[in-house]
Amino acid sequence: MKDLICGRRRFIKRSVIGALGVGLFNNTLISEVKADELALAKPIRDRVNNSGKLNVGIYLYPNMTMLDAYAPLQVLALQPSMNTFTFSKEKVALPCDAKIQLLPDYGFSDCPEIDILIVPGAANPSEQMKDSDVISFLKKAGEKAKYITSVCTGSLILAETGLLDGYKTTTHWAYAEALNAYPKVSFVDERVVIDRNRVSGGGITSGLDFAFSLIAEVVDEEQAKAAELLLEYNPQPLFNSGDHHTADPILKNNIQNKIYGLASDLFNR
Repeated sequence: MKDLICGRRRFIKRSVIGALGVGLFNNTLISEVKADELALAKPIRDRVNNSGKLNVGIYLYPNMTMLDAYAPLQVLALQPSMNTFTFSKEKVALPCDAKIQLLPDYGFSDCPEIDILIVPGAANPSEQMKDSDVISFLKKAGEKAKYITSVCTGSLILAETGLLDGYKTTTHWAYAEALNAYPKVSFVDERVVIDRNRVSGGGITSGLDFAFSLIAEVVDEEQAKAAELLLEYNPQPLFNSGDHHTADPILKNNIQNKIYGLASDLFNR
């Protein structure tokens, strides 16, 4: 046990120093760690594929919320035990809410097998929910995946596939009502919800909390702590208005009404 603890301490120390040495945004968090030390840091529940890495596939689609996908991508791409990539229906540039083009790594036709499926959200994901090709692909990918996950309204897309039947999930607070269309899915009003191998994050910025939680669940807690420190994750909200439980009621009502207008079809089913 003493050797294991010492090994983990050396692991974390080298994690931070090694990553800083090669640059904060290199594609590895640990650049110089030895294979035996990395093995010590992984719990039994970390199930990897034959390449020694977990394939983390993040689904991209037109008019999605960029941060839902790219906040987790930034965190997970630093993990040496994960091969993180993006995929879409077609490998073409996609418009998003941030008015820039997103370029997926793969299309459905050449997408690698996915160990951890991540479905991000959009202001109105109904087009994805109505697309039989999308629903079919995500359902099949999810059935083979070790973890099925979402950020924000990505949970609505997953609910449409049936992959959340019998599971708890969360979503952006202003879209919680839309989950009523899926009586087999249980909404939990939390920032991150883990129910067996289903992991979900709430609205947009919770994608960061989601990513650190996923690392703790799949790799281990010490690696998640190292990632938090490396990325200086220490949120200090300027106005403390981001929690819908404590937000000004008038402001909350205004936001909710805007969401009803943006995605009326989600609430009228």
